[in-house]
Amino acid sequence: MTTVAVTPRGFRETPGPHRDLLEASGLDIRYATEQRPLAAAELSELLEGCTGVILGVDEARESVLRAATDLTTIVRFGIGTDNVDLAVARELGIRVSLTLGATTTSVAELSFGLMLAAARSIPMMDRAVRAGSWSRSNGIELAGRTLGLIGTGRIGREVAARARAFDMTVIGYDPLAHADDIPLVSLEDLLARSDVISIHAPHTADTHHIVDADFLAAMRPGSLLVNSARGGIVDEVALAHALARGPLAAAALDSFEQEPLPDNSPLRDVANVILTPHCGAATVDAIVRAGVLAVEELMRGLANEPMLYDVTR
Repeated sequence: MTTVAVTPRGFRETPGPHRDLLEASGLDIRYATEQRPLAAAELSELLEGCTGVILGVDEARESVLRAATDLTTIVRFGIGTDNVDLAVARELGIRVSLTLGATTTSVAELSFGLMLAAARSIPMMDRAVRAGSWSRSNGIELAGRTLGLIGTGRIGREVAARARAFDMTVIGYDPLAHADDIPLVSLEDLLARSDVISIHAPHTADTHHIVDADFLAAMRPGSLLVNSARGGIVDEVALAHALARGPLAAAALDSFEQEPLPDNSPLRDVANVILTPHCGAATVDAIVRAGVLAVEELMRGLANEPMLYDVTR
């Protein structure tokens, strides 16, 4: 019997047609049990004897892939593949696909929710009221402000649509894409003009720590930063410094360089930052869409049929 592994917590814990489809497939299914991304040794152990895997944000690096001698098919439960060593996968003949588009709406909605929460200090005031305080924080209205998008792909365009509904002006920086409905500007221009910057770019060598001390110093005084993309894009030490001393008013992050967020992260000591546990795709709707597509892609891969979103061919 063909054995496959499943690591994403949302897929495992959310009942629905994705689970029904997988469990009716006749495959031997091996579910991860941890409530966090698996370390390399844990993932290697889970993948032993597996032909396929539906993979979350667990790190499928070279050592893991070389140890998984039966593996032929990886389906990323999401859209990023920065946690998979694609060069090694190609070398070993392991096909890698993803669930493109399935989580776009959920991530875009969380991004805009984080934007609103940061603009009005909603989590901070909630904590204050629970502690017995009745103090208020003066926020800003998003209407009339400028939103700068770093990355104008599917999710960036969905965030732009929501921003326009709030009467925001939208501009973008994206050297890899062309967006007909979003004026593209230089990074310097975007930093100078944006009241809110929202990141929707992949984590690559070119985008690693693109949000560094110089980037943050060039942002407008009182501006907001939202990152629902990948943690390595933001230098978290520099961000903590900019939040404590300016020019930023607040930030909201859904992803981090190390996950879960370490106990000694400087962000834990900053009051004006909102931290969420990489939950952009964590809606029932997105999990079901991505889950069904992941199972369908897995079945196509195991049957050596063309996969819709194969990134290794």
